[in-house]
Amino acid sequence: MKALQGVEGRAEWAQQPRPACDVGQIRIQVAAAGLNRADLLQRAGLYPPPPGASETLGLECAGIVSEVGAGSEWQVGDRVCALLAGGGMAEEVVVDARHALPVPEGVALREAAGLPEVYATAWLNLYQLTGLKPGEKVLLHAGASGVGSAAIQLCKAFGNPCWVSVGSAERLAYCEALGAQGGVLRGDDNLQALRDFGPFDVILDPVGGDYAALNLELLARDGRWVNIGLMGGRQAQLDLALVLGKRIQLIGSTLRNRDDQFKADLLRDLRQAVWPLFAEARLQPQLQRSYPAKDAELAFAELASNQVNGKLVLLIDESLS
Repeated sequence: MKALQGVEGRAEWAQQPRPACDVGQIRIQVAAAGLNRADLLQRAGLYPPPPGASETLGLECAGIVSEVGAGSEWQVGDRVCALLAGGGMAEEVVVDARHALPVPEGVALREAAGLPEVYATAWLNLYQLTGLKPGEKVLLHAGASGVGSAAIQLCKAFGNPCWVSVGSAERLAYCEALGAQGGVLRGDDNLQALRDFGPFDVILDPVGGDYAALNLELLARDGRWVNIGLMGGRQAQLDLALVLGKRIQLIGSTLRNRDDQFKADLLRDLRQAVWPLFAEARLQPQLQRSYPAKDAELAFAELASNQVNGKLVLLIDESLS
């Protein structure tokens, strides 16, 4: 089968052996795969997959079940999307059956390919790790990103007013249309204006270093700061008196290297608490653009531009997607 590999800073298609489908697994004929910043890093040689995971790019995909191992609830022909540690950007992928979700009714496979990673990330970090309660206020840095787009919709659905920091007025308008109360544009001293909307109970932050000191100022007492990325650098100087005085919790969070049972529990919770909201039209996929497989490098270039609202996906089998 053909699979997309990161080779010396480029994404290249190569022939790979078909993986076996074992007990508790399903084989998916991949229609489309979502792009994530982790794929950019792996393509550049900076983020190797966890031990035992596929070297093929792709942390999420959608397609049709083509083979079912013993002990699985799925049937051949089911439309599914899946959370992966790697391997989604290939003609086929074999995945733990517990890490797949049904494609919501009315959602195309190309749209569903961009759902598992961002909704699992947003749900885990906002509602599981921080115990976010209705009415508590949220700040989302990089609010127009895939995770940000999912998080805004979840906040609206579960009664949490949220604000964002973004890179342009157009992206702020996009976030407000999804349900954000407002926000600021990053750069210069604009971020300081977030004080007008705070203090915040929870901050979801994929930036890190550059934003660290401000995050402490913006958090309310008993506030929770979840760091999920290092786009602004890995070093920061913190005023620990604020951490103590406000009883702030700083939570470092990753998803890709979690074990299979953790992901199974997360996906089960997501299926029960979040997935029904798609049928009610309270959540909607935010697919900005899809690219044919031959244009993978163009897709990665657009993702690297940091100008994407929502998600980009790569079409692996256009007859399905």
